[in-house]
Amino acid sequence: MAGERFPVMMSAEQEEIRAFLTLNRLRIEGRRKAVALLSEGKSAWEVLESMESEDLLRGLPVPENMPPFNAEKEMELCAHKGIDFLLYSDRDYPAILKEVADPPLLLYKKGTLLENDRNAIAIVGTRHPSFYGRTQAKRFAQELAARGLTIVSGLARGIDHVAHDGALYVPYGRTIAVMGCGLDVIYPKEHEGLFKRVAERCVVLSEYPLGTPPLPENFPRRNRILSGLSYATFVVEAHSRSGSLITAHQAVEQGREVFALPGPVDQLTSRGTNQLIKEGACLVETPEDILLVLADRLKWENKFESTAGEQSSPLELQDDVLRVSPEASTGERGLESFCVKKVSGVDLPIEENSIIGELLKEEGPLSQDEILEFTGLEPSKLPVFLLQLELAKKVRRMQDGRYALLC
Repeated sequence: MAGERFPVMMSAEQEEIRAFLTLNRLRIEGRRKAVALLSEGKSAWEVLESMESEDLLRGLPVPENMPPFNAEKEMELCAHKGIDFLLYSDRDYPAILKEVADPPLLLYKKGTLLENDRNAIAIVGTRHPSFYGRTQAKRFAQELAARGLTIVSGLARGIDHVAHDGALYVPYGRTIAVMGCGLDVIYPKEHEGLFKRVAERCVVLSEYPLGTPPLPENFPRRNRILSGLSYATFVVEAHSRSGSLITAHQAVEQGREVFALPGPVDQLTSRGTNQLIKEGACLVETPEDILLVLADRLKWENKFESTAGEQSSPLELQDDVLRVSPEASTGERGLESFCVKKVSGVDLPIEENSIIGELLKEEGPLSQDEILEFTGLEPSKLPVFLLQLELAKKVRRMQDGRYALLC
């Protein structure tokens, strides 16, 4: 129960969290050694004992004007505030984040992280965007969220705010906010409403203990998580010495794609993005430019297994051509046998078959809401399935957001 004190004898799970809370405060050399030991299968307590034997826990940093860190009290406060922990050893710890040189050992988490959030792109930029920058950030965030990508940003003023807001504007859009302070410290203060919206519908993350203020040195370290959670980083507008450029360069070091929006040459907020393009970042003008570059990785990552049990598909393979099954063609909506395309033995997941089947039943395109109503698929997964069908050139997304079958 929220606010209830932990018992004197902690459970094994609570002991593990306590060990991670301590390890999370190590300096970078200690953290990297801890990651190496954890990757070898050591438990957090075994790693902690190793750190103690090497005297690496002496003099752990304590932020100015903050009381000494107490793991038990931290756990109690988090329970009271509805904040969970995401540990490096957890199954749902993002695999892509483990690929970075200095992955966080522990993340404070408010909200829900979904499996589909692995399809993520970071959108970052200046805190003082132009009208052009705000317009384009909103356009890209909405379009990419509508296509099943999770938008990652830092909850800051300007482009970050527009990116989160754009993703939340989409009915089933997902966004992740990564903060450079404790999750109980809203920064900036005027984003309290945005923080609550992201936490209630998606997820807010931080590696910093409760009460940690938004110190300037926290944000460069925070930025490696922004890029580390994402397949790519998209910089919308940035000054020549913007923190967004740090995120972009960290993305390069992590082996991720970097996209940049070109801007007017006489505008200060274009200098950073134009410089990135000179350095080799992908110049993008439309969301489709990003999807085209990421297509191979998105196809490779998203191999969904059917969760429909014994449910039958409205399509069957006949002579290398997908056709509507006779049983389905007698339904009340008058499904007719119809050639989709030559597929050369491709076995489509049942969810994607279901979408194609519904598009076959209609004379025109369908909206996402209509597809959900007819198929009964999980709302959070529908955009990803539609994106897979787009990348496979089985469906096309119309300008109005509806989907049509490609034959």
